[in-house]
Amino acid sequence: MVPKQIKDFARSVLLSVRSLVRKPQNQRGRERERNHPMYSLIQLKKLVSYGRDSARSLRLRLGFLLIPVSLACLALLPQLQAGEDPDVTPPPDGAYGGNSAEGYQALFHLTTGGFNSGLGWRSLYTLTTGSFNTGVGAGTLALNNANENTATGAGALLLNTTGEANAANGALSLIFNSTGADNSAFGDRALQNNTTGSNNIGLGSSAGFNLTNGDNNIDIGNEGVAGESGIIRIGDLALHDSVFLAGIGPMSPQAPNQVVIVNPATGQLGSSASIGSLGALPAVLFDYNSGAVTIGVGGAVPFSQTALVLGTAISKTNNTTFTVNEIGLYRVSYTLRTAVLSLLANVQVQVNGVGVGPTATLIVAGTSLTDQVTFIANAGDTIQLVVGGSALTLGTGDNATINIDKLR
Repeated sequence: MVPKQIKDFARSVLLSVRSLVRKPQNQRGRERERNHPMYSLIQLKKLVSYGRDSARSLRLRLGFLLIPVSLACLALLPQLQAGEDPDVTPPPDGAYGGNSAEGYQALFHLTTGGFNSGLGWRSLYTLTTGSFNTGVGAGTLALNNANENTATGAGALLLNTTGEANAANGALSLIFNSTGADNSAFGDRALQNNTTGSNNIGLGSSAGFNLTNGDNNIDIGNEGVAGESGIIRIGDLALHDSVFLAGIGPMSPQAPNQVVIVNPATGQLGSSASIGSLGALPAVLFDYNSGAVTIGVGGAVPFSQTALVLGTAISKTNNTTFTVNEIGLYRVSYTLRTAVLSLLANVQVQVNGVGVGPTATLIVAGTSLTDQVTFIANAGDTIQLVVGGSALTLGTGDNATINIDKLR
């Protein structure tokens, strides 16, 4: 950088030279004078007098002295211009090769990449061949050389190198992402600690903050858990105590399989595929019967509705029989609402036709029979609730329920 004093001196010298070589203002009068018959004699007299006129002679000598100084100033002009050159080649403020850059060393190392936009201090700083990237904010995508990334906010996707198709909107969002792809972070520090995980979504301030290398997570207003994959987390248990969801089908006695099971400790909803991740029961089956029916001695109690089945360890074979598909510890709970004519009837759980656990005997007609039994079963075993003593008549309406749980 050329010092300011040299710049000022160079300008003053150039102004002085300009004043010395400036043409007389009365140019037309001078032209008439040259055409006068006495012009040649006058010029000869002036030529002689130059040697005696000290003021004129000093001015002339000064003019010759300033010539080398002027040349030196001209030599300094490239340096004066170089000190003001931009940091980017080609320069910013415009489009070149489909790229745009604005800010200190934005797109500084670009070579063949196309259609990139860098706005801010060292935005897309190391990008050479990547294309279709947009960085808005200091340090956005500073180490990136991949394609189709969009970062808005200081430090967004700062350390991304080869991860593609990421979108980060918010200061420090996805800042530590390096090779993870197709992530979407919206909010201050959203998905901040994700490094190699892909297809994650973080919505809200610090959403997905704890995710690191897991894939296919959705965190909305939740910081997530390090290392997990395929998990949806909405809200924070420490902050939210109610939820309202539209579009869920109405509940009715005719459709008990619409019951939603929730683990209150974690807030996770049960699914038809598995309940094991709830941290409670590996599998659950629930069914019930509707409509008056009489079951003779030795007959099995029917359950006429569509069973709610969570997990794969238990299945419904028909209205009176359930099948165990995995070895394990099971528990059967049941309730039967009887009619007045069912005095002295009893029921018992049978596995493969053999009774297990206690027998529940009806002592007062018209009351309910309720019991529970726990046992070990093998894959392929069948479970029934069998009537004994005398015929059993169930009351009208919904009159029998059964729960079969796999405990472990």
